[in-house]
Amino acid sequence: MKGATALKKETVSLPDLRSRILSANFYSFSPRQLVKTRFPYVHVFVYITAGKGIVTIGDQTWKAETGDLFYLAPGVPHSYTADPVDPMVHASVYVDLLSPSTPKWKGDQQLNTFTPSAFDESICASLVTFSEGLSIPARISAPRNTPWMKPFFAVIEAFPEQAVGNDLLLRAYFESFFVRYLQYSQKESSTFSDPRIGKLTNWLGKAETSQVDCSEWAERLGMSVSYLYELFHKQTGTSPQQYLIKCKLDKAKAYLRETNLPVTEIAEKLGFSSLHYFARQFSRVVQEPATQYRQRFRGKL
Repeated sequence: MKGATALKKETVSLPDLRSRILSANFYSFSPRQLVKTRFPYVHVFVYITAGKGIVTIGDQTWKAETGDLFYLAPGVPHSYTADPVDPMVHASVYVDLLSPSTPKWKGDQQLNTFTPSAFDESICASLVTFSEGLSIPARISAPRNTPWMKPFFAVIEAFPEQAVGNDLLLRAYFESFFVRYLQYSQKESSTFSDPRIGKLTNWLGKAETSQVDCSEWAERLGMSVSYLYELFHKQTGTSPQQYLIKCKLDKAKAYLRETNLPVTEIAEKLGFSSLHYFARQFSRVVQEPATQYRQRFRGKL
């Protein structure tokens, strides 16, 4: 093997993507299980659905936790080590992004090789560079309830089906995930350059409370409260409390658009202390009352 730099490379625009799913599955590790270094023939996306462990990609090593999403480029060596107490569970999707850049077929059981000398560059999928300047990150944190993760899991659920047109459906699911994933990762990398702030914003996006304890988070992140506020504002343009409110209101907007839940129930579901407080915050941030916002998205039959 000459290394990933010797593989085929193509520069394309994102709309020219031609994905083809080759494999998609869940895999449960045993405690302390080691998967030795191997080399993929296609692009691989690995999401940690549960547990934790160690993931090494090329010369980078991460302590993997639930919610981490990893990208493995064709030809790049990688390995896994499961935690001894809480071993990882992986959700994996193997894909040729510019099909047919590899002759590998759907269901191929040899999409990785453990032996560098046995790696055949001629049958490896092309590496991809996007003309828009987009890059695929090696790792990001993505809560499972993130809307664009749903089509990722839809790929895995639909993969075993043999119905006519299933490959087209898999492509639609994957590309729906992939485009939103790129948008999210570009925004995250440009906004949250400090990983400590990234941890806090990730928690705020999933929090089930409408309050944030900055003293607790400052201690957890190893900084003073004043520096936490300064760094957070520098990278987000707002305070942790206001960022949390915005996350809550983004969820509220989704409930208002997509469900018939009463406004009172939405406010309670999102942890607001009262309907009055929710209504005041919604009108302040969205610039219109919640009921009016819902009406704007409801068409007439």
